[in-house]
Amino acid sequence: MANLSNPVMSSSALVEPRPLRVGLLGFGTVGEGTYRMLLDNAESVAAKAGIPLVVQRVGVRDTQKPRSAPSGLFTSDLQSVVDDPEVDIVVEVIGGIDPAVALVERALANKKPVVTANKEMIAKVGHRLVNQAHKNGLDLHFEAAVGGGIPVIQALKHQLAGNDVPRMLGILNGTSNYILTKMSETGAPFDEVLAEAQGLGYAEADPTNDVDGFDTLYKIAILAGIVYGGPADLDQIHREGIRHLDAREFDYARILGYTIRLLGVAEECGPRRVRLRVHPTMVKNDHPLAGVRDVFNALWFHGDFVGDLMFSGRGAGADPTASAVVGDLIDVARNYNLQGSGSAIPYGQSLAMEPMETVESRYYVRLNVLDRPNTLGRIATAFGEHEVGLAEMEMHVVGPDEGEIAFLTHISKEGDFVRSLTAIEELPVVNMVAAWMRVEG
Repeated sequence: MANLSNPVMSSSALVEPRPLRVGLLGFGTVGEGTYRMLLDNAESVAAKAGIPLVVQRVGVRDTQKPRSAPSGLFTSDLQSVVDDPEVDIVVEVIGGIDPAVALVERALANKKPVVTANKEMIAKVGHRLVNQAHKNGLDLHFEAAVGGGIPVIQALKHQLAGNDVPRMLGILNGTSNYILTKMSETGAPFDEVLAEAQGLGYAEADPTNDVDGFDTLYKIAILAGIVYGGPADLDQIHREGIRHLDAREFDYARILGYTIRLLGVAEECGPRRVRLRVHPTMVKNDHPLAGVRDVFNALWFHGDFVGDLMFSGRGAGADPTASAVVGDLIDVARNYNLQGSGSAIPYGQSLAMEPMETVESRYYVRLNVLDRPNTLGRIATAFGEHEVGLAEMEMHVVGPDEGEIAFLTHISKEGDFVRSLTAIEELPVVNMVAAWMRVEG
């Protein structure tokens, strides 16, 4: 640990401790929000931490860019921030892998605790960094990496850690949730709503991470690592985005009493065996996640002792994410002030991953069919031959001699369901399987 003096009680007065000095890597939306919160709430932060916290240095790529902080704080030499003996703790809010991983590793090697909001880094190499921090008796906190200001990480690491968790479901990306909300409520197509989200600053110019499910994948992997005690192989996590969704799916969801959400799902399949998946899902309207709208995030959690819980709130943005970063800083400061050991929780061996064909779920499927006698019977028979039972159905005429049928199935194995679709597509009365997705609730 850094050499930080504790308060010392003399016979005449209480000697004030020197502040805990923060090295900030990055001054974008989250970095600036963190700086502003530490400045605006300095008195209350110091009271809660037991010691003042001040930003000592800030590493950025461009020192000439106008910023809302004294220019003397900034340097373009990012490594000098983590090497500075006047910096006690490092906050990494650059994002991505390079140079963030090398800088965090160097900070830990320099015996400096780290707070980060970097979901990609924690998802990909967090197990390595956490174990390095644990070995050195250091804190490594990443509350802001999942859910912005929603206090999910600490709750899973501590208050809920005694529970076995058969299942977690999360709406973990505000951009995608905003797009799906607007598509559902206005009937507008994906491209139009994406452009609107970009105009409002909810979506990046390149929205790939958000709408193609990568952001949600990183976050569900982080949560699973904490809950199940080991890193997950990201390449084995099933991932689907939302670009392909058609307005018809939202119409049928409404008719059938469902809402479409992009979910990250974690399921325990046995000792240290899990199934992780990211995909659009029809969520029953009476499920708590169905009411999570716009840019809000949520995590629904079932513990064997605590039962069902849901955390919800703003999952991104300067203020909510800065709130999580500063909360982690206060936690680290308390450890320093009390000369406690680091609270990084080490990961165990990698989790074994179950394949998607073993998923048991209800399914929605929309078929484009010919209007012929016994069309419905032939389709139902094909489903039945693959152990897939039909629960609900909607039928519509879409043209001369052409119809559309939407089904909800009973619970079945995904492997059986996919094989049934292959058989159905080969029926002469079926033009195509237009769409399908999993159903929750």
